[in-house]
Amino acid sequence: MSGYPDHYGINFTKTTHEHPEGPTLPENNKPPAGQPFNVVVTGAGKGLGYAISIAYAKAGATGVSISSRTQSDLDKLSSELKKINPDINIISQTCDTSKPEDVRQLAETVKREWNGRLDVVVANAGIISKYIEDEVNPKTGKVQPRRLPVGITEDDDFARVTNINYLGSYYTAKYFTPLLIEKSNESKVRAYIVITSLASQFPISDFTPIAYNVSKVANNRMVEHMAADHEKDGLLAFAVHPGEVVTPQTQGHSTESGDMWEALLQTDIGLAGGFCTWLTAARRDYLSGRYLSVHWDTNELEAKKDEILKDDKLKFKMAV
Repeated sequence: MSGYPDHYGINFTKTTHEHPEGPTLPENNKPPAGQPFNVVVTGAGKGLGYAISIAYAKAGATGVSISSRTQSDLDKLSSELKKINPDINIISQTCDTSKPEDVRQLAETVKREWNGRLDVVVANAGIISKYIEDEVNPKTGKVQPRRLPVGITEDDDFARVTNINYLGSYYTAKYFTPLLIEKSNESKVRAYIVITSLASQFPISDFTPIAYNVSKVANNRMVEHMAADHEKDGLLAFAVHPGEVVTPQTQGHSTESGDMWEALLQTDIGLAGGFCTWLTAARRDYLSGRYLSVHWDTNELEAKKDEILKDDKLKFKMAV
């Protein structure tokens, strides 16, 4: 990707990827043999959450908690997970992450079913603002194809987007962090991942709506708080940009062949899951509290460890 400011971090590593390979192949990130490895994925019924769940199953997770608002989607995913590993322990439960009681009940189920053992939580559930449907341009009389809202006055979906993207990730963090940091939890990873977006860097909404952009900025800052506030408890927290992926949320963005969205949505949907399995295959404390992109080369990222820590990079700060 080109044409964006350097501080967006798109080329933080010289080498970038669009597909899982090498270190980001889930099969290369197996947990220690003979030990449980349990993962929670919200918004798992479709798109990225579905693919992330599949990735952890391929990586050898012994348990995967999948949740979404639609049971039939979870049933389909459960079947796919069982094909990968017939012995995998699946917790399948409907959950609307914008409702705190739903998330609390899910956390209670996970704690009970897995006897308090929890390694990774992926707060993936998210949406984008509703489209403005086809309309006639009053100046030209021509029909403008449906599009995403631009600016503060057009985005009438602000509350719903914020409730799911930000409050949903907050509720997930609120009710699952106690499980991750519980002293009796034998996990060595104890990782919370929120799926953020490159859009959190955007100061304009010509590309993605303001509600989406602002909610993703909030996700990034919350991760910084979690990492700092709970470092002593062993919690790792990451904000991960999943790439530019065709999902049920993005498939309608392109309105004609060859437009900017069709050109942009080129990331393999499996890369995000593969990157997450790499990120949580061991404790990567130096990346905790930071914004990460699945496009970055993991070997080059590891080589930048001292630079990242010395200059406290990959965090959101005001330029003065």
